[in-house]
Amino acid sequence: MNSNTRSGPNDMWLTVLLWMVLAVGAIIMRPLLPIDETRYLTVAWEMHTSGSYMVPHLNGELYSHKPPLLFWLINIGWAIFGVSTEWARLVAPLFGLGSLWLTAKMANALWPDVSKDVLSMRRGLAPLILLSGVYWSVFSTMTMFDMMLAFSTLVSLLGVVGGWRAYVNNNSSWDFWKNVALIGIGLGLGGLSKGPAILLHVLPVYLLAPFWGPLLTGEKPKSWVKWYTSVPIAILIGVGIALCWAIPAAIIGGPEYRDAIFVGQTAGRMVKSFAHQRPPWWFLQYLPLLLLPWFAWPRLWRAVGFKKSWREKTGFRASLTDGGVRFLVIWFGVTLVAFSAISGKQLHYLLPEFPAIALFVSFLLSNIKKSENKTTSKRKHMVPALVLAALAGIILLAWAALPIIETYVPRMPSWAYEAAPIWMVPALLLAVGAAFVSVPDIRSEVRIIAITAASVIVFTHMAAAPALRHAYDLSFPAQIISDWQNDGKKMAYVGKYHGEFHFLGRLEKPLLVLPHMAAAIKWADENPDGIIIDVVRQSEIKADPIAFFPYRGKYLVVWEARSLKNVK
Repeated sequence: MNSNTRSGPNDMWLTVLLWMVLAVGAIIMRPLLPIDETRYLTVAWEMHTSGSYMVPHLNGELYSHKPPLLFWLINIGWAIFGVSTEWARLVAPLFGLGSLWLTAKMANALWPDVSKDVLSMRRGLAPLILLSGVYWSVFSTMTMFDMMLAFSTLVSLLGVVGGWRAYVNNNSSWDFWKNVALIGIGLGLGGLSKGPAILLHVLPVYLLAPFWGPLLTGEKPKSWVKWYTSVPIAILIGVGIALCWAIPAAIIGGPEYRDAIFVGQTAGRMVKSFAHQRPPWWFLQYLPLLLLPWFAWPRLWRAVGFKKSWREKTGFRASLTDGGVRFLVIWFGVTLVAFSAISGKQLHYLLPEFPAIALFVSFLLSNIKKSENKTTSKRKHMVPALVLAALAGIILLAWAALPIIETYVPRMPSWAYEAAPIWMVPALLLAVGAAFVSVPDIRSEVRIIAITAASVIVFTHMAAAPALRHAYDLSFPAQIISDWQNDGKKMAYVGKYHGEFHFLGRLEKPLLVLPHMAAAIKWADENPDGIIIDVVRQSEIKADPIAFFPYRGKYLVVWEARSLKNVK
């Protein structure tokens, strides 16, 4: 049934190479992006300078919005290698690399009984497909929590599959319970990474085992009691791991911090999430973009099938008789429905489910018959390659048309003109060239699409790098603020401070935060030798600043306090 019996180059090594290019390229070319990346590194930095490893802080105040695992890992690296931006920015991508490896392990766990060639194709192509999805590849290089959550989800779900096989095969109790422990460890890691959201990614598959388990192994258990007894035990293991941090942190942090981590991270967030901020179909409208370039591959859609294949029980419908596919459909589908019902939505919430999509795609591709592959064109990868070329072309044309766009879009940010669109030319040429290269089989098609996607992303980073540095790089103003703070200057920040300067400037004292300009002017009267920092539009710049920097379409403005004395 498989379309490629030749082992060819090791796809996992190609995946690792592309991961290295994407991760290193992002770290070199892209500055730390406010407000999330700079905030999380500031929390890690304040953990380092204060020695408060149980209770994170931001600008000297308790920080309860995220658990501490990311900050701990950054600090472990700093303790070994010294404080550096590079290590801090590598932690999350390393979890992305681990997720690619666990995706290959999941292919082994779901389909151990297929032929060697089919299994090789599934475990080789799934990580490659996952990495080269444009949204995953860009997001996996950012200092966020979702790669850690994806890794934790895969750990738990590998435990679910292993536990099921041990359960129905009447293996020793140790085999079953060690997998339950693995589920709990994954839940605990997820809890320490991003809180109780991990349960939503794991429990649907765990609880719905009757819908995929018997098909996976070809037999049903005599009783479901032990299986469903293991669910609360796994949850308790996960909760126990999280409580090893949360209980001492609550004691050290006091009642306010205790309430924030035990209530704010659970019930409070769920209540806010049902505030109908976005409609139920919000994720679906973006999925085609999130799944590029693979969503644009006609060969894949033919493998899925349409109305005829559904009627004839081929394609996707036929695949539903496979227990591994049922597992993947529940993993992605139920979680998608659950997040769609919760109105507080962000696109990266679905990243832990992307391995399920990659595994499903590799399953479909491995089932394409040899005869079909031989009789089809050797350029079946043409459409996704041309789509990538079109993306490069659109970006190139948009930059070229900025003067025209500016006539229709008021307040065009100045950073848009700082980009280097010339780098999109090789991206465009490479993608067009890849579209017309003949390859021998499906496996080679996946490789060339993946290489093309990674190359276009790297060239896009190169094109955008000057604009991102112009609009988002706060290293220089952070260093100036650090110098003033070291000189004993009193400083105040107007508005909500997200820790943009503390890590970049290696600040060791909090900044005074004032709620609005009226409060800043009052503070200026009392501290004429002080410094006031604010982010405003150009038209809102009051008096004469001593420095100002383009920042996120506005300006980061610095005044001497005495210059605001007569401002109303």
